[in-house]
Amino acid sequence: MTANIVLPPLKTWAEQHLSSIIKATTQTVFDSAFDAFLSKNATVTVNGRHISRDEYKKQLQGEGFDEAGATVTFSGAVEVPADQSNPIQAGAVGLFYAAVISENIVIRDAPIQSQITSSLNLVIEEDTSLTPPHLPHGVRGFFDGRRVSALNQIIVDVRQT
Repeated sequence: MTANIVLPPLKTWAEQHLSSIIKATTQTVFDSAFDAFLSKNATVTVNGRHISRDEYKKQLQGEGFDEAGATVTFSGAVEVPADQSNPIQAGAVGLFYAAVISENIVIRDAPIQSQITSSLNLVIEEDTSLTPPHLPHGVRGFFDGRRVSALNQIIVDVRQT
C-alpha cells in the first residue's frame, strides 16, 4: 500500500517551522530547524535593516541556549499562493505572533523571560539549490524543498526579570 504525502499549506508550513526555531533548546535542533526554514541565499530585512543570513541566525539564537522552554502564539496570518493552480508550492505569507521564552536562569524564584512580538512577511518557494536525498532502490521517501527566499520582519524583544 502506498500513501500520498500531502504538503501542508504555506501558512501552516511557516508557523510550524517558525515555532520549531523559537522552541529549540539545543544548538543542533536550532540549526536543523533554521536550515529547514531559510534558504542559504535568502534576503533578510529586520526592522528595516538588511542583514545577512548568518547575522539573522545569530540574532535569533541570542546569547546561547539556556532556554527552559517557549510558547508561541500566532494571532494572525495570511497567505497568497504564487500559482492558484498549485497553492501549496510557493507564495507569500504574512504572520503576526508573540512568543515568551523562559530561560534556565532564575532570579528571585522566577525565570528570566523574553517577550517577543513580531510581524513577519515571507516569500516561500522551492529552493533549487537543495538536492533531495538519495534513497535505496525500492524505498519511498519524501522531501520538501520549500524554503523562505525573502524575509522581512519587524520585531521587538523585551527581556523581563
